[in-house]
Amino acid sequence: MRKIADLFYGRGKHDFETTESFVLLSRSFAAIGFLPKIPKRIVDVIHQLICWSCIFSCPYLFVSGVVKTMHSLPITIVLAHLGVAINSIVFPLKAVYIKANIDRVDDIRKIFNALDKRYQRPQDQMQIRDSVKTCTRIFVVFCIVYWLFGISSWLVALCIHEYPHGNNLPFIDWLPESNLRFWLHFIFEVVFLHELLQMSLTMDSFPALYIRALRTHMNLLSDRVSRLGLNPDFSDQENFEELVDCIVSHQEILQISDTVGKILSLTTFFQFTVYAAILCVCMLNMFVFGDASTKLVTLVYLLPVFWQTTPTCYQASMLEADSAKLPLAIFHCNWLALDKRCHKLIIYFMQRAQQEISFTAIQLFVINLRTNLSIAKFSFTLYTFINGMGFGETLKDRLE
Repeated sequence: MRKIADLFYGRGKHDFETTESFVLLSRSFAAIGFLPKIPKRIVDVIHQLICWSCIFSCPYLFVSGVVKTMHSLPITIVLAHLGVAINSIVFPLKAVYIKANIDRVDDIRKIFNALDKRYQRPQDQMQIRDSVKTCTRIFVVFCIVYWLFGISSWLVALCIHEYPHGNNLPFIDWLPESNLRFWLHFIFEVVFLHELLQMSLTMDSFPALYIRALRTHMNLLSDRVSRLGLNPDFSDQENFEELVDCIVSHQEILQISDTVGKILSLTTFFQFTVYAAILCVCMLNMFVFGDASTKLVTLVYLLPVFWQTTPTCYQASMLEADSAKLPLAIFHCNWLALDKRCHKLIIYFMQRAQQEISFTAIQLFVINLRTNLSIAKFSFTLYTFINGMGFGETLKDRLE
């Protein structure tokens, strides 16, 4: 198996495979208890029980913690905890849905292996190598952004001698007030938070990585189609078989996009559901209640909030643009050099290729950068409305 550094920098003598784009993702899925699908060893059973206990308990721990500390902590800290609590509400729903569809991932990888075998030219291999390198770097950026928030949150809490997110931990909080209780609660929250962050970044990075790999094969197919009829050594039968194989490749790409789209549809809808609410809470905390330190911590939290959906929406938008190039490549190929059988297939192929590959969130809205920006704009509008009604200042005066 190739080293992670080789995947990150695209180094190595052997030909790269598209499935190597998901090495870090697969390891993270195993680390958070999503793999294997059906555990056989007792160690795997215990590991999955611990992970899924964290998943299902996080909404209660975060939300009840906000309610418990609402009257004892400053409003800035309460709002910071509230943003994380809102995000935790949909977390188990995302996890259950991805876990239920984890078997489809293996089917996708088999199709990618079949697609890789069609591209053995050095320039084609270079595109696959670049895809592996890019996907690995995307996952590393996910880790940096999410863990930066996790580390900064407990460092700030440690400096002010408070709990990072004020979770309600009955079995620890029942202990008498002491340093032992504080450190037990603090350490549990830190470990619990980083476990949830690793789960969250794994589930959020999944669609972006697969769509990026899909874009590579869409571009490879467009290049391949544009070369139809240009090889003078090919007979009519070989040109026909090449065209048929291009159509088969396109069908396999559509199959991958359909599978990814079904998983992406519901999970992205969950993210978009809480996206605007979290942004609104963060803006209230920054512009109404917060001081300089609060604004800095809130900005650090906004990084993973933005990063939850932005890479996926960006890759989905770019895939729409890449898929639009395929009909043009079919039209500009040397179809005059092909026989009548190929002409009929080319017409069929062009009709099928004119439908752009796009993803939707439960058929409500298209997943792309335009939608992502629209939801962010809606959150600013919501904040402006709340601030214009004087809700923030009224609440601030009452608390003071």
